[in-house]
Amino acid sequence: MAPGPAAPLAGDRRAEARTVALFTLAAAAAQLALIGNNSFTGDEQVTLLFLRADWSELWGPLWGADTHRPYYYMLLKAWSGVFGESRFALRSLGGLLHAASLPFVWVLARRLGGRRAAVWALAFSVLSPLALFYGRDIRNYPLVTFSVFGSLAALSALAAAERAGARALPARRRVLLWAGVTAGAASAFYAHSISVLYPVLVGLWALGCAGAGLVSWRFVGQLALAGLVLALISVPALLPMLHHAETTLKAFWIPPTDPGRLLSQMREAYPYPAPLLPAVLGLMGVGLWRLRGCGAAGLLIPVMVIGQPVALALLGLVEPVFITRAMVWPAMLASVLLGLGLAGLPGRRLRLGSAALVLLAQALAARPDYVAHYRPSEPERLAAFFDRIDPAGTELILGRQNVEHLLRWSYPALFDGPVFAFNKNDRKIVYDAANRSVRVLRGEADKLPLTRPRFLIVQQIRPPAPQGTDVTPALDRIAARGRLIAAAEGAWWRAELYERRDPP
Repeated sequence: MAPGPAAPLAGDRRAEARTVALFTLAAAAAQLALIGNNSFTGDEQVTLLFLRADWSELWGPLWGADTHRPYYYMLLKAWSGVFGESRFALRSLGGLLHAASLPFVWVLARRLGGRRAAVWALAFSVLSPLALFYGRDIRNYPLVTFSVFGSLAALSALAAAERAGARALPARRRVLLWAGVTAGAASAFYAHSISVLYPVLVGLWALGCAGAGLVSWRFVGQLALAGLVLALISVPALLPMLHHAETTLKAFWIPPTDPGRLLSQMREAYPYPAPLLPAVLGLMGVGLWRLRGCGAAGLLIPVMVIGQPVALALLGLVEPVFITRAMVWPAMLASVLLGLGLAGLPGRRLRLGSAALVLLAQALAARPDYVAHYRPSEPERLAAFFDRIDPAGTELILGRQNVEHLLRWSYPALFDGPVFAFNKNDRKIVYDAANRSVRVLRGEADKLPLTRPRFLIVQQIRPPAPQGTDVTPALDRIAARGRLIAAAEGAWWRAELYERRDPP
């Protein structure tokens, strides 16, 4: 028999609150453990670039510089102002946002499958592989998850009230829930542009449910009104997104969508060891089956868990946007299906055995994220060299603009003076407005105006540049204008300090 809505008795609420708090703390602990032992990754370095910007820049010229609005960068900048700029401090914001999403998981699973399903959904959310991996990065995905889950929890309550009758909710509470639906959707969209799919999916869900008699057309009208408010709120974010859809995505670095890519990206969204994957997918299937009879609130879960990747794949046929990290929140929402499935299995031994298999699969998938010893970044590997540089008498020349991200984070004084940079294919990068370096074309390297006694060339040497995109010949022509006086090489970078042959 399908589960139905179950309201906790007043005497159980404190116990349930303690359960939610316990799992939320466990999720925070799982996120924060060894969180500082990885040096910043490539995408995190983009965030560092924006964190070095002034507040006026984030609100002004950098508002449309990235493919997403700087909403998350602003939150992280404010966070770092309070807690500092260590790797632990910066990454803890995302980890805590991930943990703060668990109460919404409880609300969704509790409403659909009862207390046992909700407890197991929380347990599976703690080590949800994709949420854990991206929750430990200084990127916007945990903020998207938190925002979408909050919106879904409010929408689920409204859908459940429709099933119970028009007067199941007081008018004031209904208005507050609709405000939560709208605010969560707006927050997600400002955090990540691909979240534009969320209100689209909600609209399709509502129309389908109304056609099937699961919700009233009055409910659809209220949703349309909330959508109008969302559209008005989202205008400042929508215009830059449309610009990037017409420009940036045309030459985006995500490969075109084809069957092979669809399979590989979906496999990475559920990165469980192959022998244990059938147990996870089978339990999700049982959870889907148990949603029958749960009405519109139950249909929300498969629409998001399955519908979001499908919508992403369809959009990927037009623009190259199908990528694993865009599926962080549906992959974590699958924990609700796992909880429902486990709660529906007959027999305590079968439930515990199945839970052990899923938790083992999650632990094995999460293991690579926990590095026992710190791995230094390139600026740290070359610290002894960079610490000897006199920024006042040195011009900086970068082989690639993406070298600026980490170098500017670790040695901001190097960027106080003239800074020049090259790019492969001479292309302007998406977030060029966030850079301090002036982009130079390879063919114009000889015309580079050098005005200080020394110049420092920092070049990325690994991975090697593809044939035809290497900037080394252009850098060699600049190097010929000076005398090499010091050099250092790390795992990825080479740094060379030159004294000008024609001093100013």
